[in-house]
Amino acid sequence: MSGRVRIEGPETPLRPVGTLFRPVDGAYEPTDLAIGPWHAGRLHGGAVAALAAHRAAAELGPERPLARISVDFLGPVPAAPLRVDVRPVRSGRSFAAVDVTITADGTPVAAAGILGVRRAATDLPPGLPREPDAPPRDGGWAVADRSERPSFNRDATETVLVDDPDNPLGATAWARLRTTVAGEHGAPEQAAVALADLTHGIGAVLPPDLYRWTNLDLTVHLIRPPVGEWVALRARTRPGVVGRGVAEAVLIDTAGEFGTAAQTLLITKE
Repeated sequence: MSGRVRIEGPETPLRPVGTLFRPVDGAYEPTDLAIGPWHAGRLHGGAVAALAAHRAAAELGPERPLARISVDFLGPVPAAPLRVDVRPVRSGRSFAAVDVTITADGTPVAAAGILGVRRAATDLPPGLPREPDAPPRDGGWAVADRSERPSFNRDATETVLVDDPDNPLGATAWARLRTTVAGEHGAPEQAAVALADLTHGIGAVLPPDLYRWTNLDLTVHLIRPPVGEWVALRARTRPGVVGRGVAEAVLIDTAGEFGTAAQTLLITKE
């Protein structure tokens, strides 16, 4: 159960509350912070996607930071130790490609294709179209999850909904990840991937008492590394009459637009 609390006054500094996964004997053991809010025995897709990005980072290297990740969720990911297999596909000076397979008890539960692209200063012409900046967090509504058990939504993230006249077809929220991914501070791209999985929840347009929607994948494109700990998701959901839809978000930080996210949705009627 969730509620809203009006945000007023100065921002509270980020205080990390733990980690999503603990490395144990060559596997990654999920903590309560990685569990989704709907089922105590299943992990949140944002935690799983962030783990894939975290493991791929070592193969990509700092000279080729994350530019795109596409994760297919092959089924519910159990709250059990996960094995992560990283396979280099291409390694060059300009870009590198990596495939990641995540298994639980020998069964593949997620597969990701990840691309890292080199950094290079590039002068762009003035006046290019750009996404409007997201409204400020001050005056927004903090989403308060009142469920009794720990979860990714309740404890690992902090979310503030804001009024956004530039997004009449959806909803906009600022969010930040309050944990590390696997016990160490990673690149801000990994936190952005984790938060991008909130897209379909923020931009939901169907009545939750009549419809259920499940995201089957998550694709994130980054045009530059994010700045700071807060990410704004200008989210929209496009449902279809054949039982599927697409949730999309523009990702914005304090410096402006830095990427996009998209999810394929399976829609069923209760």
